[in-house]
Amino acid sequence: MFRALTSDHITLHLINEDNLAEVAELFQGYPDSREMLAALFRNYLPEYDRAGRRLTFGFYSYLGRELAGLALLTVDGWDEKAASTGADVFQHMRGRGVTPRSKPHLFYLAFELLGLNRVATGCCVSNLSSKRSIEKTRGFQLEGLLRESGINEQGALEDEYLYAILRRDWQQLYDPTLVTVI
Repeated sequence: MFRALTSDHITLHLINEDNLAEVAELFQGYPDSREMLAALFRNYLPEYDRAGRRLTFGFYSYLGRELAGLALLTVDGWDEKAASTGADVFQHMRGRGVTPRSKPHLFYLAFELLGLNRVATGCCVSNLSSKRSIEKTRGFQLEGLLRESGINEQGALEDEYLYAILRRDWQQLYDPTLVTVI
């Protein structure tokens, strides 16, 4: 198993049971630490299916030497070869391209290491910064609108945009040799 994926001054470090306490400690001392720690424990911990295959690949991310946030790849179905991705970034690191620049790492994991065929993502219609971030990521194509499928920041149901990239798109758009496995 690998420990990290690195490319383009972004390093994604895999979160495991054995480093969770250290990761939680890293996320202390920021104005939005409480929200980031809640996201860490809610979405980024390792999960496995009944066959022992890992489903949730959570990462803490660095931009250069600065802790930037969290990135996620979740296997939605091994038989369908499908996954989804997400991210949470510290407020002071937003606008630096951390999320779109982390996607090639996650695509490499999904398509090269795990042999999947599809990676999806989405955002609430009102979340314009997430929409812009997704649209900056080469290969993601808008597939549709999921009616009232998300919960917005006010806690209300809201429509979500659905985007996805397929393995064949990734093979045409990305150079896998640019991602280093550690």
